[in-house]
Amino acid sequence: MYESRKQGAGEFDTMFKEFDRFFDSLSGTGRLLGSRPHSWSPPTDVYATDRCVVVRVEIGGMRKEDFSIVFDKGVLTVSGSRRDPSDKLAYQRLEIAYGDFVTQVHVPWAVDATGIEAEYNLGFLHVKLPKRTIEETRIPVKFIEEAD
Repeated sequence: MYESRKQGAGEFDTMFKEFDRFFDSLSGTGRLLGSRPHSWSPPTDVYATDRCVVVRVEIGGMRKEDFSIVFDKGVLTVSGSRRDPSDKLAYQRLEIAYGDFVTQVHVPWAVDATGIEAEYNLGFLHVKLPKRTIEETRIPVKFIEEAD
């Protein structure tokens, strides 16, 4: 008895996920952002090493003219548009997001903006933001002897 209820709950979960996927496809696939109803946000990893912050964005099927990268005031913005190259008469499943996209990453470390590098390989964009070393500034103190 317990097993059959457990199996039924799993089937309901699957059904609800399919409903969610269907309604997402009607409103522009992917996560909705801001006032642009057809925008999506690609999967993004952000991690730090001892020398840099690395932002890795999964955006397969792109050409260099399809996206742009901007770093301004501590925020890295990757935006662009992925077009579907095929004409679909009918589809059974549609999970790959197409259209305009944007992803933003707030970088909490001081960055040497002149050393930022970006590389696109095998569907992944890697942006390396070198950490700027913050050096201590020692301030000398003048001792003024009080006049008698």
